[in-house]
Amino acid sequence: MTLTEEPWYQQLRLQWKPAHVKLLLVAESAPDSGAAAATERRFFYAPMVSRADNLFRGVILALYGAKVTTGDDRTPWLTRLRDDGVWLIDLAPFPVNNLSSGDRRRALLEHAPARTREILDLAPDGIVICHAPTFRALAPALVAAGAPLLHDEAIPFPLGNFRARFAAEVREAVASLGLKGSQ
Repeated sequence: MTLTEEPWYQQLRLQWKPAHVKLLLVAESAPDSGAAAATERRFFYAPMVSRADNLFRGVILALYGAKVTTGDDRTPWLTRLRDDGVWLIDLAPFPVNNLSSGDRRRALLEHAPARTREILDLAPDGIVICHAPTFRALAPALVAAGAPLLHDEAIPFPLGNFRARFAAEVREAVASLGLKGSQ
């Protein structure tokens, strides 16, 4: 399977890519918005914050100590992330959130080698993997390749009940990078 993603995701992601990636965040995949796709397509780089944007909320809380709310324009935050050298990519190039757990795991493992090569080509100063199953699929290859993974254990995805823990663990992981906006 190829590592190309749908153009809508790809264009938004590339629009916010920093000149130099200081901190690379790696998530599982862009979400499948299902029936809501026509009216409320979700994605880390989408223009507006939606009700279910847990990862975006968690990243902003971790790096800047701020809370964003549904309906907020992301542009100021995305600009700040880009200016600080922060960029998010996904391990799988297509939504996997509606797959069975076995198919989801296989999709992540299948894309780990090619994504590892892409990450090495980006040469980020540090890497944080923002999801436990993604960590299990990708971390061994990154460590074996000598990539600058900033944490040794999986960080939980920032669903509401884990958002504070996610923020604290990400903040701790990135402390050595000296990001100007981090708490």
